[in-house]
Amino acid sequence: MTTLTMDRIFTSGDLPLLSLPQADGLITCRWFHEPVVVRALAEDGGDSVGERRRAQVGFVMVEPSWLARAAAERVRGPGIDAVVMHVQGGLPGRSALALAFASHLRSMLLRSGRETHVVTAGVRPDLTGLADLVRIPHLVTVTDATGAIADTVVWEVMTDVQFDVWLDGAPRPDQHAIEAHLPGLLRLRGLHRSGRLDRRRAGALLDVLEGGTLSTRLIHRCPRVVLPLAAAAAA
Repeated sequence: MTTLTMDRIFTSGDLPLLSLPQADGLITCRWFHEPVVVRALAEDGGDSVGERRRAQVGFVMVEPSWLARAAAERVRGPGIDAVVMHVQGGLPGRSALALAFASHLRSMLLRSGRETHVVTAGVRPDLTGLADLVRIPHLVTVTDATGAIADTVVWEVMTDVQFDVWLDGAPRPDQHAIEAHLPGLLRLRGLHRSGRLDRRRAGALLDVLEGGTLSTRLIHRCPRVVLPLAAAAAA
């Protein structure tokens, strides 16, 4: 059996409070870093200056057929750090999670020195006719007020150029196959997190993980290792 591994777990406190219209559109966000005075706890006293982030959030109504293209273009505009695609009738909680995950993604991109344009969605975006865009299903761990932990999917939309950079030299996988295996991938992630993967059956996957979590990037880079196990987990 594996040892317990820890994921980035999103709680209700991570989710921004959003007031959204009943319309298709884009949630735009820009984060500001502000200095803040922090009281020192050391015996010598004194104050220190820390930093906090403040978000400026807006909403732009967009025709449903233009939603993905508008998101990919607007995120490169001035004063925009991330865009979340929101569909009419969609749950605000899903869009709030997509925005929290966009902030997490952008932080990781900043640390890696890569391009920081981020587009996410709480539900699977329609990319019909948009051959230069790719949708990525990220496996995300969440918890509620009861402490129950579950896995869900938050979508990211990349350009094909961003996608190739993200794969870091790995060949493009079959995206349709990965999406078809999402129920099994979510279960597999939960089994791995709780230490219930049997090394006799999942030894190759555990070797690839090297103690880390079952991430979407690893799934896309090693589909031949992961997808058969996902199929078995869903059975």
